[in-house]
Amino acid sequence: MITLYTFASPNGQKASILLEELGLTYKVHKVDLVAGEGRQPDYLAVSPIGKIPAVVEDLPGGKKRRLFGSGAILLHYAERTGRLLPEDEDERAEALSWLMLGVSDLGPSGLSKFRFAVMAPEKIPYAIDYFKGELQRIHAAMEERLGGSAYLAGGAFSIADIACFPFVAVAAKAEGNVLDRYPNLKRWHDAVAERPAVKRGMAVPE
Repeated sequence: MITLYTFASPNGQKASILLEELGLTYKVHKVDLVAGEGRQPDYLAVSPIGKIPAVVEDLPGGKKRRLFGSGAILLHYAERTGRLLPEDEDERAEALSWLMLGVSDLGPSGLSKFRFAVMAPEKIPYAIDYFKGELQRIHAAMEERLGGSAYLAGGAFSIADIACFPFVAVAAKAEGNVLDRYPNLKRWHDAVAERPAVKRGMAVPE
């Protein structure tokens, strides 16, 4: 059995979308980050810096395996199941590149813009404008890529799409017309959003 430690956020949604797409059985532990659960010793034993998502999997012989961080979870289960990661070497290279962009660029830029624009007690225009510009740069790169392929890795849905979709979805929800400038990105967003497993994964935790 897999236990998914998560919270209602784009990073958490990446892991639940993956597990739904792969049809893996799992149970959900909602980490109450607002109440400080992420800083408690029990959770730090699962995720050393207290972030989500993380998983703990029960293995034969009473052993347990932990994974923390959305990128590690996506890559581990894709490799283990042989799914959601292209076999073609060129498409695999694209999948890994866009996976890492989602983890190291799109996600952090989106979260930083939210922190400075919404959460910060004092607004810092420079920081807000900087991360807004970073998001526009990333969206433009995705727009160009998706002009020549159905999905980020190529012709098939992959962990690259899972790594990027929740942050594009939250931007589209927060700023209703943000995708109007990017027709290829909008087409991709709308197609991914209609996948049944994506719908289920986006609803975790309830």
